[in-house]
Amino acid sequence: MSYKKLFQSIGLIACLNLLTACTVTDLDAEGNPIIPKDPNAVVSFADFTLAEVADQLWLPKVFPEATQDFTPWESIKSQLDTQQITSKQSFFVRLEGTIDSVELGKMKGVIKLNVDDTDIDLQVGRIIKGNAIRDASKYVLFDDFKNQIRFAQISRELNNLAMASIGEPDASWVGEKATVIAAITIDQNVISDAVPMQITRGGK
Repeated sequence: MSYKKLFQSIGLIACLNLLTACTVTDLDAEGNPIIPKDPNAVVSFADFTLAEVADQLWLPKVFPEATQDFTPWESIKSQLDTQQITSKQSFFVRLEGTIDSVELGKMKGVIKLNVDDTDIDLQVGRIIKGNAIRDASKYVLFDDFKNQIRFAQISRELNNLAMASIGEPDASWVGEKATVIAAITIDQNVISDAVPMQITRGGK
């Protein structure tokens, strides 16, 4: 074999090896290559609706956090009694008490829960004020949203999921014992907002 043919054969083999090592990239509708996402990249909420963001946060993170990592009511009550919560703070808390009343309107309502002689108004309905759930959770962070408006609006979606979790309260609940997982906001030693996330009724 001549040197010329030998070099041609070596070049052909090298080209075939290069083609074998190449990865075929799919193209989108406009003919641009579709680049796979980096599996190690930080997930951004920018491309999701707020309802989709809330769904991603609720069951995997926020709800388990509320039901497992809550602050005991006794601890919060002790701080309230000694006037220790002077700055605005939000907590997940487990409450055990008696439902004194259920007041429902077209858009919003209140379940009055008596816990150790402390009356707590649990917000229910379509309109829930405040950001108790959002601010109590360590998983809902402003930096993940990069947008103040979206960060403000995520509270509404989380509140909607909370209302879906507690069922539909009515007058038959009055007088029943209940265990409640709630998010509460305390400002100047006063409970300003309380949102139930789970209500387990335990009879008269």
